[in-house]
Formats: sequence, C-alpha cells, structure tokens
Amino acid sequence: MKFENLRVGVIHSIIGKNDGVSIVVDQSVKAMLEHMHIPLGNIFFLCALSPARFHVETDEVFWHKNDINAMIVKNYSGNPPKEMDSLIMERSLYAKAVIASFVKKHKIDLLIAHNTSHPYNFITAVGLGLFMEEKKGGKPDVIVWWHDSFLERPKFKNPNTVVSKYLKYLPGIYAKGMIFINSKQPELARGYFKSLGMGDVDHFLKRQTCVIPNTYESNWKWKIEKWEGGAFVFPPQDSYNKSFFDDVGLTGWLKKRGIRLEDSSILLQHTRIVPRKKIETAIDLAFALHGKFKSAGREKCVVLLVSGHSGDEQEKYKDFLKRYFKEKKGLHPGCNVLLLFGESIILPEKEIIVDKKYYRFQDIASIVASVGGIGTYFSEMEGYGNNLLEMIGAGLPAVVNRYDVFQSDIEPLGFDLPSISGGRLSQGAVNKAYELLTDIKKRNALVKHNLEVLGKKLGHRLISRKLSKIIEKAESMRV
Repeated sequence: MKFENLRVGVIHSIIGKNDGVSIVVDQSVKAMLEHMHIPLGNIFFLCALSPARFHVETDEVFWHKNDINAMIVKNYSGNPPKEMDSLIMERSLYAKAVIASFVKKHKIDLLIAHNTSHPYNFITAVGLGLFMEEKKGGKPDVIVWWHDSFLERPKFKNPNTVVSKYLKYLPGIYAKGMIFINSKQPELARGYFKSLGMGDVDHFLKRQTCVIPNTYESNWKWKIEKWEGGAFVFPPQDSYNKSFFDDVGLTGWLKKRGIRLEDSSILLQHTRIVPRKKIETAIDLAFALHGKFKSAGREKCVVLLVSGHSGDEQEKYKDFLKRYFKEKKGLHPGCNVLLLFGESIILPEKEIIVDKKYYRFQDIASIVASVGGIGTYFSEMEGYGNNLLEMIGAGLPAVVNRYDVFQSDIEPLGFDLPSISGGRLSQGAVNKAYELLTDIKKRNALVKHNLEVLGKKLGHRLISRKLSKIIEKAESMRV
C-alpha cells in the first residue's frame, strides 16, 4: 500500500501539550512523516485545544473538561441527574456532526482517534461511535488508539444506568483497527467486546489490533560522549535554558539561605500533578535523602521540582501535596528541603510572552540532568510511561515504583532503574538514589546503559512498522 497519498485525520481533546496522549500523537505524526512518507499537508487535526500548527480545527465539544464531561465524571456512579441522558445525546450528536464535516471537508481516508475508551473523553467517544455506527464499513477507515479506559480505573467500576447505556461507544465495536499501548489491554478488550456481542472477537484482536508502546528517540549525540570521564554526562544545554533555575525561583531561595546551586540535589517529578502519580512518595524521598546526606556529613539542600501542570481529572491534588509537604517540614524542623512547582513557567514549547520566559517541558529533564539531579516516578498506575522514557532519553536516571505495566512491559526490556514495590519507599531505594547523586562513575554507566536499551527497543520506527500493518489490514476490511 502506498501511504504517500493517504489523507489522515487525528482526533484528541488536546494536541501539542505535555500530557502523555499528546506526546504519543506527536510521536505517531513524526513516525508517519519520517518513516511512512505521508506528507505533512495530508495530516489534519480535530481537537478542542492546540498551539498554532498546520491543519488544526478546534471545537469546545472535544474538550475533556467541558461542562458535560465534568458532569458525566462527577455523576458516573449513583443516581444520574434528570437531564443527563438528553444532554449526552444532544452533545454527542453535535460532536458526530463536527466529525462528519471534518472528514468531508478534508477528504479523510484514515481517522485516528486517541483515548476514546476513557470516560474523560465521553462525548468525543460517543460522537465518534455514532459516526462509525452510521458508516458501518465505509470510508474513512477508523483506528482507535486505546491509551487508557474505564476498564482500567477502579473509580469507573460502577457506572449508573445512563452511563451504562453509552459505554458501548467507549470505544465501541465499529473501528477497523485498534492500537493498545501495553500487553495487558487486549485481554480487557476481549471481555468488553464479548459483552457487546461483537462477532469473532478473537479474530479481530489477532488480525486488527496491535500493541504499540510509548517510544522515544534522543536527539543528542550521546554515543560520542566521554562516559569514562569524571563529570556527569548530559545533553548539550542552550543559552535559553541557563536562566531556568532563576525563573523557577530556586536560585533566589538558595541565595537567601547562603546555599549554592552545587550544594543542592534536585529531584525531578516530570509528570502532571494528578493523584495516581503518587508525588507524595517523591516528597518522602526528598526528606529521606536529606537525612542520608546529613548522616554522611554532607549537608545538602534537596529540591523536589514538579514540572507538569495541575488541574486535570478534577482533583485538588496540588493542595494536598502542599499540606503534606508542610507536615513533613514540621516533623523535620530546620532541614533544607524545598518543594517547587514549575507549571507557571513551563509550556509545551519555548515562548516569551510580555517579557516572561516560558520553558519547554521536554527540556526540563535535561536541565536537571545537567546539574546531576535524578528523576522520580512513583506512579501507582500508568498506561505505559511516556515521561519516564523522556527522562531516560535526557540522561536523567530515575527511581520508580514497579507499577503493573512497568513490571510486565518495561522491566523485561532491561533498563537499569532503581525501584520500589507497592508504592512503599524502601531504604534500598534511598541508598541507590543517594549513590546516583554522589557516584559519577556509577551514574554515567547506568545512564549510558539505559540510553542503549531505549534506542534499541523503543525507537519511533516501532510505531511506523506496526501502524503500517494495521492501516493495511483496515483497508482490506472495507466493505
């Protein structure tokens, strides 16, 4: 099949931002451009929010935090409000019409919808489901990218009668192909499809689906670095990023206390601020490391920097973290531990707005690597681990919690990542983190090893190879 003439539509709530799904969208587009040779002019985006980019159309109906989606998540279980059913149908029919218009206007051959198995994208999912239901096999071919789902979240285990009525569209049985991001999801889909009365479920899963994990490609020439030298190895830093620690408030805070930046150890929590990321465990690690340095006679300031944004999933988690940190400080009076949130100066891309500098989210890991910091990744649940791969690719060693998908899909690849199990911080993990902050030789060896594994097993060619096959199969299934 010649992909050069394929006209592709991509649907998601947001495009070009810092969340994991947006990152995968950009990775898949890069793979289509570089390895499948689909022209950029043939790729179109439909979403609620996006930075300026080529061929983007927006509509508030696709916003995952709009009023109707917020109502659905709030009233997912229990007694539904009277108007809930009619509002869902009304907004979903509107979403269907917008999708149909988008497809017709751009003569879309292939529609790729991201995360329509997740309740936060409920209206998008139902609107797309209604659209596919009406087409029933005609153009365009629709492939859904299953990042996360109501089947994987305990909070969505008990849908009420109204929600249950529409779950057959999340993501539904009409897609020509389906992409999962980890090895556990196909079995969940199997039970779901059978409950919907889908035909030959086993045949569909075998022929029309595949697993494409998160991928990452480092853009620095790490292979030629001096790994055996006596200095931390990290990606080259540009002049723009030199002021990051000033602008995030760290330099001023240290100066007031007579502490130099080199007398600090920085931990980077390179994720959004949502409860399942378990950032409180990273706070625990920061205090434990401060104690470790002190007992070794090496007084250090330990900084936990959180680079992602807050407010997603309708949770006031940031307020909890501030309270939790304050309580820990109360138990350790006089200790130099700092919790910093960088979201006010971090965006998906570099920007200068009214003389204020904004820093690129993806650059933060390499900035922290440049001062010998480490990453923290104590999530209790992840679809795969985009931000973890970003840290690895930036030469930043990370301490992780061995969540389910990490154990089944990432750990077997051979990365060297200090870890804890069950979300419980262990002394062994603290010791290993301390070693990565103080032993340059061991740190560099670990970083180099992880970059080798990343490049060999999780490059973007993996996307193009598997996506190509699914597209070809979808085309052959058209009636």
